[in-house]
Amino acid sequence: MRVIKNLGIAAGLLYVFTDIFGILSPLYVPTNSSQAATVWLTISPVFEALFERVEVVGGIWVLLVTWGALLVGRFPRALNYLGVVIGGAGVLSLFPALEVLGSGFRLGEMVWFGWLGIFVLRSSQSAVARRLRAFFVALASYVRAKLSGKEARAMDQER
Repeated sequence: MRVIKNLGIAAGLLYVFTDIFGILSPLYVPTNSSQAATVWLTISPVFEALFERVEVVGGIWVLLVTWGALLVGRFPRALNYLGVVIGGAGVLSLFPALEVLGSGFRLGEMVWFGWLGIFVLRSSQSAVARRLRAFFVALASYVRAKLSGKEARAMDQER
């Protein structure tokens, strides 16, 4: 279990590092044209290797998290199995013939993270989690009230 945890932490850090590097890399613009060419030749292969295949690192991370959760029985089984499918899609996107799985991985990862966040918020007993739950309940009732008011106004306008 410790090996899974350490590999998950390493993959997660690499995943975060690649995102930060992608955001910060356009900020460095050399003024000398020969220096710009040298920087481009140096950074380009690293950038392409890290960011063109970031799904692989994310897929490994999701697989490790869900594998560990399956062993411990921490999350719902359906969430874990969804994570296995999504993580597998991320890893398989490494192969050029299966590159389209990268888009499915990105979309699926959003769903998986959303479900994971909802599960953690609902199962947590901390004061912060209680406040967040109360906030989201209040927000949902506010949106429902606004929508029902708009529907009523729309019906009045139709008459």
